[in-house]
Amino acid sequence: MKWTINKDFRKLAVIFAAAAVLALGLERILAVLFYGGDSFYWGRYLAVFVVLELAGCLVCFREIVAKKAEIAVLVVILSVGTLYATVVPASTGISWDDEWHYYCSMMMAHVTNPELTKGEFFYASKACFFKTALDHENYDRESQKALYEKVDRLHHETKETLTERFWPRYRNLCYLPAAAGIWLGRLVHLPYHMTFKLGRLFNMLFYAVLVFLAIRKLKSGKMLAAVVALVPFNIFMASSYSYDHWITAWLMYGCCCFFGELQQPEKKMNIREWICMLLAFFIGVGPKVLYIPLVLLTLFMPKEKFVSPIQRKLMLAATVCVFAAVGVKLLSMFASPSTIQDSRGGESVDAFGQISYIFSHPWEYTKTLLGFLADYLSLKSANHYFSHLQYFTELEPTVFSPLMVGTLAVVAFTDKNEYDRNVRTLPRVVTYVLSFGILCLVVTSMYVAITAVGSDTIMGVQYRYVAPIFFPVLYCMGSQRILSTIKGKIKIDIKRGVYNGVVLAICAFVSIHAVWVYAVNLY
Repeated sequence: MKWTINKDFRKLAVIFAAAAVLALGLERILAVLFYGGDSFYWGRYLAVFVVLELAGCLVCFREIVAKKAEIAVLVVILSVGTLYATVVPASTGISWDDEWHYYCSMMMAHVTNPELTKGEFFYASKACFFKTALDHENYDRESQKALYEKVDRLHHETKETLTERFWPRYRNLCYLPAAAGIWLGRLVHLPYHMTFKLGRLFNMLFYAVLVFLAIRKLKSGKMLAAVVALVPFNIFMASSYSYDHWITAWLMYGCCCFFGELQQPEKKMNIREWICMLLAFFIGVGPKVLYIPLVLLTLFMPKEKFVSPIQRKLMLAATVCVFAAVGVKLLSMFASPSTIQDSRGGESVDAFGQISYIFSHPWEYTKTLLGFLADYLSLKSANHYFSHLQYFTELEPTVFSPLMVGTLAVVAFTDKNEYDRNVRTLPRVVTYVLSFGILCLVVTSMYVAITAVGSDTIMGVQYRYVAPIFFPVLYCMGSQRILSTIKGKIKIDIKRGVYNGVVLAICAFVSIHAVWVYAVNLY
């Protein structure tokens, strides 16, 4: 085993070295052919290196790709995520509300040091909003260099000393990874624009590791979880200042624990496994408690999975307590609608009046809600779910979004094996019901917070809100029986290594193409 591991590391080192050398030559060839003999650009070089490195890994480690999909997924996320975190300009105005998420991360990074600089505040100011990606402001190398020099100068000027600290609490635990990156960048005295990117990089590292741990829990559906994790939108948000990746990764981990246990009915579940599953749901919904109903899935764990009746009762009681604790916070939001009212909706928004309208006109609102969801969940909107990268792609889906939609659809129905037979109908139906209920809660919250009273449409429901329930819903589609029937009729016989490799290559290609077109190609 030791010899095999050493051999794999040597092979990986050779792949990295070869990719590093070949990327230099290819970067120059691309510069001459397509960029008028442009000078060396490290972003272009890094993109080429990632393509070569991933191609080498997928080909040379076919056995690992086939048998240890989680390792292959980890490598792809780290490679593509690093490209996004470093090549995309060091600025806010890239993803939705990233100036606020950066501010919270930066403040948490100062929990032990109250001294803030003007450079740190610069990225939270309106100077970076919206124009960065939408207008490509400071995208050319000269402008970007001047901006970074300005930020680094400001970083040496103290702005203020904090009197209150931004302590890690339940709702803002999601900012810990980025805060750790910012803290480390300050510790080693990196230029602040690089510290800014390091915060994004730590977000991506956290996402990659948690997805890796989640996929390990499954016996069936590993590649489905992989594709969901590698959806361009999820990679983009994990490599930005955001809390979306936190919700998606933790809920995926909780759902993988749940379905992984169902796939092994003969295996008894121990206390540690149950606690990890329950904590995943509890921690994951901290930034947006509307997703807490998903924890109720754990109530449908078969009694045969428990060591004893007492253990089962204790664990089910723990689930109810978690749901109740978070549910109280959820109910308080709707009980005090003024706390969720969003000023961006304009003067016609009245949260209290909207709730009164819903209760006094339940049938009218139900028609509005269902009509909105029919469009929101339609096939034509699927492109936006997967490759709508906010300001980065100018509020439009990327060119290869249909390819991503098709890949996910195929994998959802073909990534099955004999373990899938053990997942019964009841937990599948419950998953659909809970997921639909969550979407109704999300949409209703935006109807209350940002939509004019009595409106027949619903404003502010962004495509990212459906991402956390992608995996559980898609996993429950199809079955091993259906797949076996299809295989018998059309003689499908694809080796697992080839299947996994092609799927991962497609996912990587769509994301790399997006960052090339919307960032690398613009410098």
